Amino acid sequence: MNSGPRFHAASRLTTRIGKTLALSVVVAAFGFANPANAQPAAAANDAKSTIVCEAESFTPSGSDGWRRGTFGENYYAATFANAFISRKAFLGAPEQCEETVATYDATITQPGNYLVLARYEAAYRFETQFRIVVEQAGQKKWNRLYGARKNLKIWAFREQLKDEVAWSWGAGENVVWEGHDARVALQPGRVTIKLIAAKQPEPAARRNVDLVMLTNDLEQVQTRIEKENYLPLDGMLTQQGDLYLKLHNQSQQPLKLTVPPGIEHSPYWVHMRSWKPLTVEAAAGQTTDWIEVGSLLDTLSDGQWHLAAAGEALHYTIEFGVRDGNATRTIARFESRQPKLTLAYDADTRFSQRIRSQTEVLKDLVAYLKQHPAKGQHPRLTPIHATTFEAKPEDAEWEAARREFLKQIPIDPPSLDQPGTAERPRGYIDVRSYNDQRLETYLQELKSNGLADKIGVVSLGDEIGLPRPPAGDHEAFRDWLKRQGVSPADVVPAAGNDWSRVEYSADPQLKNSDPRRFYYSRRYEHAFGIQAMKRRTDLLRRYLPNAGIGANFSPHHGPMYLGEAHKWIDIFRQDGMTMPWSEDYIWQVPVGTQQMNFISLDMFRAAVVDRPKAKIHYYVMTHTPGQTTDNWRRQFFGDLAHGMQIVNLFEFRPVQAAYTENHCSDPAMYVAVRDAFRELQRFEDIVQAGRVRPGMAALLCGETGDIWGDNEAPFGAAKRAAYIAARHAQIPLDIVTEADLASPRMKNYRVLLLADRHVSRAASKAITDWVQSGGRLAASAGAGMWDEFGEPNKTLQAAFGIEHKALDLPANSQVTMIKQDLPFAISMDEVSVEEDGKRAVIGQVFGAKARFQITDGTAETLASFKDGSPACVMRSIGQGVAGYAGFLPGFSYFQPAIPKLPVDRGATADSMCHLLPTEFNDKALEMFQATTLGIDLPVECSEHLVENTVIESPQGVAIPLVNWRPEPIEKLTITTRIKLPKGKPTLASGRSVKELESNSGERRFELDLDVADVLIFRP
Repeated sequence: MNSGPRFHAASRLTTRIGKTLALSVVVAAFGFANPANAQPAAAANDAKSTIVCEAESFTPSGSDGWRRGTFGENYYAATFANAFISRKAFLGAPEQCEETVATYDATITQPGNYLVLARYEAAYRFETQFRIVVEQAGQKKWNRLYGARKNLKIWAFREQLKDEVAWSWGAGENVVWEGHDARVALQPGRVTIKLIAAKQPEPAARRNVDLVMLTNDLEQVQTRIEKENYLPLDGMLTQQGDLYLKLHNQSQQPLKLTVPPGIEHSPYWVHMRSWKPLTVEAAAGQTTDWIEVGSLLDTLSDGQWHLAAAGEALHYTIEFGVRDGNATRTIARFESRQPKLTLAYDADTRFSQRIRSQTEVLKDLVAYLKQHPAKGQHPRLTPIHATTFEAKPEDAEWEAARREFLKQIPIDPPSLDQPGTAERPRGYIDVRSYNDQRLETYLQELKSNGLADKIGVVSLGDEIGLPRPPAGDHEAFRDWLKRQGVSPADVVPAAGNDWSRVEYSADPQLKNSDPRRFYYSRRYEHAFGIQAMKRRTDLLRRYLPNAGIGANFSPHHGPMYLGEAHKWIDIFRQDGMTMPWSEDYIWQVPVGTQQMNFISLDMFRAAVVDRPKAKIHYYVMTHTPGQTTDNWRRQFFGDLAHGMQIVNLFEFRPVQAAYTENHCSDPAMYVAVRDAFRELQRFEDIVQAGRVRPGMAALLCGETGDIWGDNEAPFGAAKRAAYIAARHAQIPLDIVTEADLASPRMKNYRVLLLADRHVSRAASKAITDWVQSGGRLAASAGAGMWDEFGEPNKTLQAAFGIEHKALDLPANSQVTMIKQDLPFAISMDEVSVEEDGKRAVIGQVFGAKARFQITDGTAETLASFKDGSPACVMRSIGQGVAGYAGFLPGFSYFQPAIPKLPVDRGATADSMCHLLPTEFNDKALEMFQATTLGIDLPVECSEHLVENTVIESPQGVAIPLVNWRPEPIEKLTITTRIKLPKGKPTLASGRSVKELESNSGERRFELDLDVADVLIFRP
């Protein structure tokens, strides 16, 4: 089974940290569903004491400042990594407010020096200032400003003590602790803690405070800061004092109950804990006293709790209670005769007052689905994989509920439990851990058991890279060069014909000192990796005739959503694997818009363009909290629109039943998924038998550019932005490689978008030939200015009629991720055109600016920078044109659409991570529209932020429509200029569609579009 899509090394820590630390934690309030009723906390009567004061239990002084909020309303709310808050609640204050105070009373029993620690959200590049005041005996013992950007904070993932951190995957996990040096001397007795928010410097973010901790265990805090891998100090948080257990032994024999720590999902099991399993014994017919067990449960996420009973003829009842004043009140009872009892606990038992069985969780979900009935049929042709509720044959009640769930949403498990048939194989195997000998033995067993032709999916791993040559692999390198027709002098100019002077090297510094050997070494690495994977794939294909063979490629490694061409395209063209596979976790990274996810699918479409039986396998992530139902629907229909044919939901079960940090815990998401699947059933035959119609424009993703790092910031972000601008211009767009440029495939395309700075000499000639035959080339700053050896690209510079002089990349204008960086980037210049004798600004310049000189008199200046120097030129070549922009137009297009808001990992539609930008630069959009001027678009929507593609098959035509506006669109008009079946169109949603009067060669339709739908045409 897959280990799961995660995009940083810290998320792969799945081993429990064994070291334990002495800890005595006393919670700040317990036993009350309403946090406002929390009682003063008393520290434990020993030398080390820790008092955890949940911020939501503070009492605000008024209604206009501090406000209690629940998990999901805060900035960082997800299923994984560092996006959790204690007891699923917090105290929040607005970005700006008049002074507002919230207070809390606690009791100190041990004198000494205490650290005043706060756990809160520190939004990247924004102030989140609040003050903590500690008063005792009428004196202010502590008064300090927390949350300022300049303050030292305790960060996750071993960043330890820094003022500000932005992770490489985006600043979406910025929960921190502060106060490692905040010591205050306190005496036994009551203390009053105040949280104060007021006006703060701009840019300002909301103040979301999770808790305040007072501890005199200074040594433990220091040890955790030094050694705890995730967020240090989080392991100190338990539900101690919130939950109690009483055991009733109803059997005639002694009984022993083992109560282990609960299974953590915040995210894995990585926090340093001091808890140990608790053993409770009861003689025959006896009942124990109440026993505290909350200290065995996490406060940061819900989870499972596996209790085990041992004894003869088991019959027992476990009673759970919470403190209500001085008494303990029962909240749940579980009677059982089984040795195992699996429960579901809440991270906020103090407030939820709830403990459930795992079976109750499943039954509650089934009941919710039945309360929201759906029309239509389940998909029959589309493989839909997911890890969901596990079978428990020994538990009749669980199995009955599980069957009901699978009636609502049938799932193909990632296993051989439901292998299907040879005609419709659904079997799923994972062979990543098998060596070649073991793999062949396993394949022989599958064949002898009659399963080999029923395997539909073979996984070779998750988030994998390709194998690389061993160091000193010189002879193999030379042999490969010879097969490419490369001479020794091509690699080492001074080598002449002496192959002994040609050596392979993985050293990236060769880029500067020995660029030719650097280039050829990287190309050899790529070829080596593809052939290594092909050897394993060839073995699998000999035994598994119907299987797709692949591995989940993470789009979050390196330049996001711009995979390397050799890995994402060439490996499939060369049969190194046969089934492209990736994931759409894109709402978790601030790249610009979730729509950029489809670049990955378009690369995969290019990978299998000549392989009609190959199918694209894609994770469509439902994980909640984090994803929203509307954006999941956009991703699902968008993935289908760009070529997905095998659907995978990955972990499709709630946290109380999941294994890892990935889970789907919002019942509404299950309804959204079920309903979308039933809509898919209405056109899945078209999807499974068809292909996305080829585009009229292409975006180059070249191996040469990959080798030279051309997708690194800011160019990768600008390339993604240009892709979106082209899609908003409603231009059907494909991905091409350098090998495609001289192939017949290029005859399909009228436009080529070029963003790679390095293009091989052969590819450059092919581009020039294509332009001469009628193509339109559009390049951005630096694109095509260098060849594969890092030397000036004379061919393409001549095509544009320019000579490159310099590429300016000021640090204060750089953009790695658009949502995170573009609002803070400083404009380098502005681009303007002449309109009616006046200069009209068409966009600001960010990230990069090219300085160049026009060398050919036929090159026409279309736009200028402020100083009058050329910003955009165009030159006719034969029947075509080549245009060069000395800036990054994608950034100019996006800039007004991205508000200056904190990057987050929110769980609501109005969070920044789910923001759908709409206020784009129309003038910049016109630049992209101009590339297809005079060319009829095959499908055109009256609202340009509705994305469309065309899926064609013998069964009919499907036109997916995805609304990238947050609001529904009434009376959307779709104009088609392609051959369509003559049958009456329908919509996958079942809504009505009206055909309008049309001109010759066109058909026009009108419909209302909410989030996404599909227009279906059949003969």
